[in-house]
Amino acid sequence: MAASYPGRGAALASLIPALAVAAIALAWAVIGAAWYLNRGWFAFTRDAFSDLGGAGSCCPGVYNYGLMAVGAVIVALGAAMLAASRGRLEAAGAAYMALAGVFLALIGYYHSGTRPHVFVSTWFFVQADLALALSSAGLALRGSRLALASLAVALAAFPVAGLVGATVGWPSAAVLEAYGVILIDFMVAVVALEYRRLARGARHLGAQGQGWQAG
Repeated sequence: MAASYPGRGAALASLIPALAVAAIALAWAVIGAAWYLNRGWFAFTRDAFSDLGGAGSCCPGVYNYGLMAVGAVIVALGAAMLAASRGRLEAAGAAYMALAGVFLALIGYYHSGTRPHVFVSTWFFVQADLALALSSAGLALRGSRLALASLAVALAAFPVAGLVGATVGWPSAAVLEAYGVILIDFMVAVVALEYRRLARGARHLGAQGQGWQAG
């Protein structure tokens, strides 16, 4: 809870909603800009988003450096979540969130066509899902019903992706990636909203306590 951390910790924790919005908006802005610039050849149902940063792109830096910027925001989000965390589950979730940001930045560095690309891409999604599952579980233990929905999404994300892939199949890597990003966005929004709600509740209780002491 943000109010539990005085000084810089509370200030950092208070940035969670803003950092969550920035990460979501910047990620889609990067994808949208790179897609628009490569609209002559890029097909959502045929290609992968990572192709926007590969050798066939007109301007791979837009996508690759953009991912590095989003990764930096996610690392900051993980640090803010750590400042707001209570208990080992939330702290572990925050740490994995920061690590997911590092791996997202590595996707930009090891762009499409490089040997480590598939590894860093896969592990970004794995670590982001794990981060949000742990954070959601920790928040659920604090009584958040909305976090239970986020936890359910985190637990179902990979099994559903595997089931679709094994049955009807994914039309393209980009469609699968969009599925993963949308789920991550939902879970990040839930976690950010719940930390904001808890921080507001703590401030309200603190104000009441000061009022009682003054009385």
